[in-house]
Amino acid sequence: MKKNQMEILFVLGFISGVVLPNLLWKTELEESGLPGLYLLTRVSREMPANPEYLIYISKTRGAVCLLCMLCGLSVFGLIVSVVASVWMGFLMGAVLTVSLLEFGVEGMFLAGALFLPQYVAYVPASLALYRRSFKSSLCAWKGQRLTQTERRGYGIFCVWTAAVMAVGMVLESYVNPILLEMVIGRLHFFQGL
Repeated sequence: MKKNQMEILFVLGFISGVVLPNLLWKTELEESGLPGLYLLTRVSREMPANPEYLIYISKTRGAVCLLCMLCGLSVFGLIVSVVASVWMGFLMGAVLTVSLLEFGVEGMFLAGALFLPQYVAYVPASLALYRRSFKSSLCAWKGQRLTQTERRGYGIFCVWTAAVMAVGMVLESYVNPILLEMVIGRLHFFQGL
């Protein structure tokens, strides 16, 4: 896979995450109140304490990361890498769009606060992992075996990726809630909550 194809898949997922909520807004989403459900549960003042939140994030994000790493050693890495890249882009696009549709321009600040600072680590590390997993899986798809040097290089890369993802998880657990509190304190639609 060429160097920027995972990024293209991510952008296509992002665009679909922007377009789909716009198409469904007046029919399904607005009537059921689903758009604000994610945002309101995510930014509620009842967020778990940081250590418990870190454990929760480690389980959810770590599981996806580990799955992608392991699948990179088999033919399943092709599918997992493509789906994960598109899905990550879709979710980011959908959260941005839904927050804009639900809360207006101020909702964009809220959506930005939801992603910062952890996605500065997550996005590059994830896209690099998806690309590398795809490339390794392509060898398995062609019936080739990775050499000892290639396996070692893949292992070192996975450790590096896990370390960057761990930094993102710590940022999401300890820094992101502080940033969210600051943003929520300045947004008028949360003043009554």
